[in-house]
Amino acid sequence: MPAEDEGAVDSDDDDCSEEGSGKAMAITLDVAQRLVDNAFPDDNTTYSLCHTFSMVHSGILYTRGHGSFIIDLSSSHTAFITIADSQALSTTNSIQVIHQLITLIHDHTSLPTPRPILDTSLTLIPHPYILTPPQPFPSSAIITLSKARSQHLLTPNQNAFIDLRVGQILGQLHSRVQNDWYGRPSTTQPTDPSYSWQETFIALLEPLLERAQEAQIDLGVSYEDIHKFLSRAIAFFLFDDVQVPSLVWFTGSEQDIYISFSSLDSVQIVIVLPTFAQSLWGDPLLETLFLPPAPSEAVREGYEASGGEPLLVFGRQKTKRVWYTVFLALVIITERENLEEDDQRTWALETLNRCAKALKDAPCY
Repeated sequence: MPAEDEGAVDSDDDDCSEEGSGKAMAITLDVAQRLVDNAFPDDNTTYSLCHTFSMVHSGILYTRGHGSFIIDLSSSHTAFITIADSQALSTTNSIQVIHQLITLIHDHTSLPTPRPILDTSLTLIPHPYILTPPQPFPSSAIITLSKARSQHLLTPNQNAFIDLRVGQILGQLHSRVQNDWYGRPSTTQPTDPSYSWQETFIALLEPLLERAQEAQIDLGVSYEDIHKFLSRAIAFFLFDDVQVPSLVWFTGSEQDIYISFSSLDSVQIVIVLPTFAQSLWGDPLLETLFLPPAPSEAVREGYEASGGEPLLVFGRQKTKRVWYTVFLALVIITERENLEEDDQRTWALETLNRCAKALKDAPCY
């Protein structure tokens, strides 16, 4: 997939503003300072802000109504803020749900995702937000895994080591953070929980297909044909080989994984951003980090060694992965409604065409 586009923001607008439908929020240094002071009033260190960078990605991370910011603090510390506003889609996890998921992840895995502070009071800014505790490194000392790879900063051994660690992270996530029912997470038990992944996935996919048809998105095949392919998959219970609902990061990608170089030969993952707005209880194979041609052998090794089940054993599982790629592409297009054309939307449209044609003769048994 195309790499992300990160841009710096140092806004002089009002405290926390939106620049129009579908566009990123802006946050001032003064507001960010108040958020930090409010979250850590008893800390012995005074974290005065140096500058703030808005992590506005044109990559898959983009979720409508969510703005994420990286803040450089004094004493070579860094904090991360995620803010949600009224433009978030109803299918997007709320900040409260995201905080709950991060708490589960923090309690049951060794993922480098710090437990954030949740503030829903709306007293400092008119939006709920989560703020991570200050991390002991400046933003200049870290880089996204995506950017490190695109700039060829990693040696073959370092690439393999990071892949192994990514596999371990996902293996822990899927095997240690599980649920009784499938679907979108919530802070309370659903009144009618789903215990079938196939029923859940179809209920998530069909509205996106309807929306794409209404928008006259070209799939490369007719919508009648795509529904025939889906009916065939349902008849063969293609999606019902999932036994336990695992927490699926879903849109998590190498853009959300930050690494640092402690020496010329040493590299490590220092933080995984709390980007769980699209996460759900479902099939681990849905992860975008498993988007073909991934996962690599090192990812597989780390994944299975950390509790993950083998991913692609049978041909029908490859067909299932094609459907998950269709789902991902439809989510990207939906989140980017009202935005200017970009590389990710182009990727999604091309991917839909390729996958729709591949499903014509894809095995379901």
